[in-house]
Amino acid sequence: MTPPLTILTGFLGSGKTTLLRTLIERGAGGRRLALVINELGQIGLDGAALAQAGAAPLVELTGGCVCCEAGSDFLLAVEELSDYGPDQIVVETTGLAEPGGIIRRARGAGLALDAVVAMADAANLDAALAASPVAEWQLRAADLIVLSKIDLVTPAARAAVEAQLRALNSRAALIPAAHGQAPPDLLFGPRLSSLADPPPHPGHRADDGFTSLAWTSDTPLQRAALEAALEHFRPTLFRAKGLVHCSDAPWPDELQLVCGRLTFTPQRPRAPLSPLNRLVLLGPGLHDAAPAVTAALAACADRPERAAAWRTRYAALFS
Repeated sequence: MTPPLTILTGFLGSGKTTLLRTLIERGAGGRRLALVINELGQIGLDGAALAQAGAAPLVELTGGCVCCEAGSDFLLAVEELSDYGPDQIVVETTGLAEPGGIIRRARGAGLALDAVVAMADAANLDAALAASPVAEWQLRAADLIVLSKIDLVTPAARAAVEAQLRALNSRAALIPAAHGQAPPDLLFGPRLSSLADPPPHPGHRADDGFTSLAWTSDTPLQRAALEAALEHFRPTLFRAKGLVHCSDAPWPDELQLVCGRLTFTPQRPRAPLSPLNRLVLLGPGLHDAAPAVTAALAACADRPERAAAWRTRYAALFS
């Protein structure tokens, strides 16, 4: 028997990894969690962030959605994680996943499903719904909707978003979460609706128009140039995330970009990172703009003499 599964879905940048990281750091209400982390890009960033947060066993699947391309890998991952004896397996989907496909695949394999939990970004819900029909499919499939980033909106705006969510899915429970803080007892527990599975949406990745781009480099970056490059391509980028080393700081920053809102959060690695900079970028029309985006990011590298001095200081941090 496999442990019960919770499917955690939500559109790009809605806060799925932040929720999981906070859960792990706070002990998940005494539950032993295991994680299946699905990434669209070939660079696994969320798994690394979650591994730093705690000791929950995880399997990371990159390069395709578990709802379609990576389905068999998903079932193997669940089987592997079951050997650890967790109380719950959480499947974090990509931001562009069609949850109905995962539900049908899990039920077809006889896996125990507890619930579909969907994250909704209170600050960017309209932008998500306008960007892709997938955002609405995810919310309609949910048994529980977690409203994230409520600290970024006014009470009136939050009330309007809540009304919008109830209009999309009147049966789902709705709970607020700021900074990824949500009560574990509300997130976990059998509540999966007995309604029919969500209808299939074949070819959803071909229809959403989104492309992912992975970029790496091994030279410290100029922060102002990086900010300017990302701002320049704002119409093309819906989401960017990763780790970057800027020459104005000794440590790397976790970079998060959602709907034009850019944040840098300092990190403290235990050992030098290589490559220094790892970004995954997603957006509509990014395929055509990829060469220009790559060139612009490469141009953010600091001057050789400044980069050499920074490397000396960086190496000393770990000596």
